[in-house]
Amino acid sequence: MKIRKYLFAGLAVGAAVMALSGCGNKAEVRMTDYVEIHFSGLDGEGKVDAYIDKGSLKRDILAQVYEEKEDLSDKKLLEDLGDYEGFENSITCELDKEEGLKNGDKVTLSISCDEETAEDCGIRIAGDLKKTYEVEGLTERIELDAFDSKVFNTEEGIEISFSGRAPFGRISIENHLSRSETLSDVRYTADKTENIKEGDKITITAELSAGLEVDGYYLKKNSTVVTVENIDRYLSDQMEPGMWEQIEPYCDQEITDELNGTFFIMDGEDSYRFDKDDVLSFEGITYGTEAYLATCRAADGREAYNMLLVPYYIHATLPGGIRLGENETATGYAMIENVIQTKEGTIDTEAISVRLPDSSYTSLAQADSRCLGEIRTNYDLVPITLQ
Repeated sequence: MKIRKYLFAGLAVGAAVMALSGCGNKAEVRMTDYVEIHFSGLDGEGKVDAYIDKGSLKRDILAQVYEEKEDLSDKKLLEDLGDYEGFENSITCELDKEEGLKNGDKVTLSISCDEETAEDCGIRIAGDLKKTYEVEGLTERIELDAFDSKVFNTEEGIEISFSGRAPFGRISIENHLSRSETLSDVRYTADKTENIKEGDKITITAELSAGLEVDGYYLKKNSTVVTVENIDRYLSDQMEPGMWEQIEPYCDQEITDELNGTFFIMDGEDSYRFDKDDVLSFEGITYGTEAYLATCRAADGREAYNMLLVPYYIHATLPGGIRLGENETATGYAMIENVIQTKEGTIDTEAISVRLPDSSYTSLAQADSRCLGEIRTNYDLVPITLQ
């Protein structure tokens, strides 16, 4: 147990007290009468601090033995100086328990001093040098539920929201409570704030402000787990029914625009250039049901994080000796970048962009080799069926 030792020194008063040794009167003091004890902190975590008020002790001793010497000069007092300073310096107090206290606990204070030196100074120590005190006045603890369902994860209270596009989603926590609400002084943090996706488990931790801790509040629990939901996401596995129908018109438009300008068709190593007026007949565009979904391997590739690679077939009759397959068909892969499923389950058609290869081809095998070879270098391709 730590021993507290307190000194009180004042030269003029000290000199006067030292004159006690030259006086016939003796002072009698109960040391426990001069104890100052203070309890602080929270109930169950309280602390105690105690000391001897040596200033009051000196004054009481003087009141008993010094009245006859009020006319003595400072010089005379110094001549009569006893070892009162030695006695004062010998006074210590020790508590049997100083921390982890709760209201109603008992703590015992033990005082020690050099009684022989006290006697030489004309002081008699009376009474017990121990005293027991009951702990009181500690701040009562108040339980606080930081994750009360009435306010946590609500728009009006502690709002948890997700933004961005999985797997690069973000989480934010906003405290909308008024300053009069205790929970407005609670700080909430997430163990992961970026690069989140649907279904991720995020741990939310609550922390009391210093003011709430001083006021005795404690948290019912420090953390909870929320599941990421209602977030837009880049498609990376499969397309749900109806999604392709939302994208198809954009591919139709891109291919039609190219046919209305200048387009190229490769047959092996031979390249053919055609303009709009070269088309003898146009029977339409169809798409294969077996496509690919490519996701970028590079973290900095988010501007085109994924691509839907869909084989297209142009049914047309063109001049010259070129034969475009059995059905006069040119083919290639339409590259639809940033295919995003919104939290409502639809395709974000404003985010997608459609690109076509520099040339169409007379066979899908050649289109696969020419269009997808480089993509396979930087992306992971997953076969996907258009529904």
